[in-house]
Formats: sequence, C-alpha cells, structure tokens
Amino acid sequence: MDKQYMWKLSSGRFVEEELYKLGQGLEFEHAIHSFILDVEDGSIVEHFTETELREINRTSIPEVPELSDEIDEFLRKFLGKTNLNEIRQIIKESSFGNDYDHDKHHDLDYICLALHTLVREIQNGSIKDTNLENWYNCHVWSVLFDQAFGDIKGESTSISTATRKNNTAKRKPGERRKIGRRGDWILRAVGNSKKDEFGAGEAGKDWVDEYGTKYLREIGLKLPKTLKDMLVNLIERIKWNEEVLL
Repeated sequence: MDKQYMWKLSSGRFVEEELYKLGQGLEFEHAIHSFILDVEDGSIVEHFTETELREINRTSIPEVPELSDEIDEFLRKFLGKTNLNEIRQIIKESSFGNDYDHDKHHDLDYICLALHTLVREIQNGSIKDTNLENWYNCHVWSVLFDQAFGDIKGESTSISTATRKNNTAKRKPGERRKIGRRGDWILRAVGNSKKDEFGAGEAGKDWVDEYGTKYLREIGLKLPKTLKDMLVNLIERIKWNEEVLL
C-alpha cells in the first residue's frame, strides 16, 4: 500500500503498518488481519501508546441522524411506563385506522407493532422460558429488524463476503464457489440487481460475558469482517470516489 493513502499519526507511525506488524506476531486469526482497528481490543491497547489511542479514538466519524421531532414526541408517551396494559392503551390510542398513510405513518406504525409484539411476548410468559436462539430470531428480532428494514429472514449469507472470497485472483480453476459468512440478520437493499448490503448482526439466547466463546468469535471476528466486506463493496460501487465518501 502506498504510504500517501495510509493513516499517519502525529507520532509519525502509520496505522496500517503497525496493524501489519501486530498481525504477523499473532498465532491465531484476528480482526487485525483484515486491518480492522478496535481501540478497546487488548492487543491494540498494548501496541499503541495512550496518546496514539486518544488520537485514533477522537477521529471524526459520520454522525448518526437525529430522530425527527414527531418520533421523539411519540416515544416520550411511553417514557417511564411499566404497566403493560397502560402501554397497550397508548398503542390503541395511536391507531391510524382508515387515515393510515404508508409514506407518512410507516415509522410510527412500526414502533407500535414492535412494542405490541413485545408486550404480547412478555404477557404470554414465553420470553422468560429457556428458548433456542432461533426462537428469539422469530419472535423478537424478526419484528425489530424485518419489519423495520425488510431484510431477509433466517440466516442469509453475505453477498459482499462471498464476492471477496470468490475474487478471480483467489479462486482456483474448477474450485466450487464459496458462500459468504452467515449472519442472524443482514440489512440489504431491495429493488436493484446489485443487492447492496449496509449492515449485519448476530443474536444469542443468553448473555454470558465479553469473554464468552460466542461473543469473541462472532462479535470480535466474524461480524467485523462481514461489515468490512460490506463497506469495501459499497466503496467499490462508487469507484472509490473520495467526494462521495466524505
């Protein structure tokens, strides 16, 4: 990689070069090998100085859009509400009936649907049972993600990761096409042949701690690599146009 495209810190060190050095010394697969920088990762913390970590951490990133005043005002109706029947009543009073306009009311309607579904699960008592991971995908995450973004149900393989794995420079003649990493949910655009991907996530039925095998494998390695593949694929779609990126 040409140094003019590398990230040079005020210390004079280049982030990409340091990640490469660090990755060479690891005897196990790590997100570092994909040039993914996590300032909370132990290996990163030990390698960079405190000053360098502060500089990296303070680098500006795209801001998350603010909620509209209408959405903010609507959500405040549920603030501090713990009685499920009271929440049901607020949802009922917020029904649009024959006045529903999909373009205008979709987000508010989605919030009502998500809350109503969760209230039903809580009152049914099933959410407290020992359920399999797929139960949560169907009963909880489905309404939160499928209904909000229209992503594909079940474990869909990432097209972006499959594209990287099947790069002609890496794939040998006669070798079977490789599939992408599987995710519990993938945020994918519809209506275009390219099927652009913008996000992914993993779900689990239990939270152990940040040292759990599933957490380390999926959140620390699998998910970051999938998200990076998606980012690179989107950047390639705009032909690495810096004006669009910024």
